[in-house]
Amino acid sequence: MKKTMIALAAVAAMGSASAQVALTGEFAWGYLASSTNGVETSGGGIDTSQLAFTANEDLGGGMAVKAKIVFNIGEYGAGNANADDQSLTLTTPMGALSLLTYKPGNWVTGASGGGTWYGLDGKALAARAKRDGYAFTAPLMDGLTATVAFTEPAGATGEGAGNAGQSGQGIYNVGAKYATGPVVLQAAYLSLSNPGTSDSTKDSVVRLGGTYDLGVAKVGAAYEGAKLSGGGTNVETAYSLTAPLAANLSVAGTYASTNLTSSAAAYAGVAGTRSGYSVQAQYNLSKTAYVIGSYGSWTGTTTTNASDFALSAKTGAIAQTATAAVAATDKKDSTFMALTLVKDF
Repeated sequence: MKKTMIALAAVAAMGSASAQVALTGEFAWGYLASSTNGVETSGGGIDTSQLAFTANEDLGGGMAVKAKIVFNIGEYGAGNANADDQSLTLTTPMGALSLLTYKPGNWVTGASGGGTWYGLDGKALAARAKRDGYAFTAPLMDGLTATVAFTEPAGATGEGAGNAGQSGQGIYNVGAKYATGPVVLQAAYLSLSNPGTSDSTKDSVVRLGGTYDLGVAKVGAAYEGAKLSGGGTNVETAYSLTAPLAANLSVAGTYASTNLTSSAAAYAGVAGTRSGYSVQAQYNLSKTAYVIGSYGSWTGTTTTNASDFALSAKTGAIAQTATAAVAATDKKDSTFMALTLVKDF
């Protein structure tokens, strides 16, 4: 124990000498009441508890290296500390190379400027999945950047896992972003490995999105259209608005939907839609402390003869599940209400 403390003190001394190490974090505690597919739950507790360590080093000659590790104790870890988002970025005069182990946020929500505390991942949109990835972003002209990236299949992260020999789908991504003044526009094309021949996997994805800051409010919209391997489609869309109402008060809202169609033999007759919205009001107690009141609702409708569809929370893939052939349409309405106190540091 004593040797460990001496070692930690030495590391801390080196960090302070370079003045490049920063510790930040966030703690949120709230009360949530929800009704999910007719099952009601409620209670208070930790929403998010996380620490972020960031280390920066200037290498000279226009080069720098940055490492970041985020430890999530609440939200994702369910009380067990784990490094959920980690990255190492090497910046050069030509661009930035990023090495990532992370949970990518839902693309349509992010591209549309969705700023609500409670998102619609795993509700009206696909759930997030942890992945390893590589990305290179280069500036092309003022306000315009291009990115090429590869993310390994979900569900198997760490050195030596998640790529060759894995049955999941890796993602090759080419994209561009234009940001100038009040306008932000994004576009990307994705090609997936191991496409297979059924609609349980994706073949390719097209993404388009953007936001516009009107001054009194910021509005945005985004589209993601996936071509499924068996000939079907999976389309996600999102529309968002954020607006300040007073010096310390702001509101935000996001509406999103998923539409699945499939014509492959194994999925004949399957069509499904899910949609929902999340709204909130945020009151700032200070620059780093605030209270958020949230409300959300989402509905899933599946039309099928004897099967249903589900978006896997682990892999993000679409899977067919057997259901009793008792009804052609199954509607599931869910809601949540929450009050959350947040402190950033």
